[in-house]
Amino acid sequence: MVKNFSKGVKKTPFCVILSKVIKMRLHEINFREIDQQIVRIQGNEVLKQLHSMNLDAQGLTAGMFYCYIDHEKGLTFELLALELENGNFLIAPKEYSYKLRCRPLLDEEIMILKDVNTEVFKEKIEAINETYKVSEDILKTRYIKEIDDSRHSEYPDDVRVFLLKKDKDPEACWVRITGTNGRKLTGKILTKTMQDFDLELEEIIEFGTMTMEDNSISCVCIL
Repeated sequence: MVKNFSKGVKKTPFCVILSKVIKMRLHEINFREIDQQIVRIQGNEVLKQLHSMNLDAQGLTAGMFYCYIDHEKGLTFELLALELENGNFLIAPKEYSYKLRCRPLLDEEIMILKDVNTEVFKEKIEAINETYKVSEDILKTRYIKEIDDSRHSEYPDDVRVFLLKKDKDPEACWVRITGTNGRKLTGKILTKTMQDFDLELEEIIEFGTMTMEDNSISCVCIL
């Protein structure tokens, strides 16, 4: 079914002057810079994704999105408005949800918009923030820059953890952070290991950090 956005037309003053925004490729941006921010994404892939949603929009040039972290599905972009080549914006109806995940957009041009009149989006943004709210413990871990090199580029709450056990070679697996226990981070195992570490998928483990020989920092679980 084709969705008609025409009732939501807004003129250019609704948005910002684009010369005042931060612009780069999505894969170049740290997730903290765009989390809970309104962004403009332009490029062939985002247009392909938007057209695949059967949106009724002629002259589409870019999309305006609200970026947030879905704990299970990673960086997510909720469509707020469509930008047209004539300078108008078509507002996404409140009753619909149009989401794009991070992976197909990594090479697209993204702008972090400032001074946007967010009143028209307030209800939708508040609903997103409430739906995808995480515990205070998980939220705190998103600000631990020390583990950034171990984070998945598309799933900020997923980290690569090296398992260390006597008589076993060090082996990495992906772990989804579940919080802290006051001393270490805790997380749920997401991937199987080649060796038998006597661990099950989705088992909760404790892990910390270790400085390696090359001075890099890795997440490690000592079993």
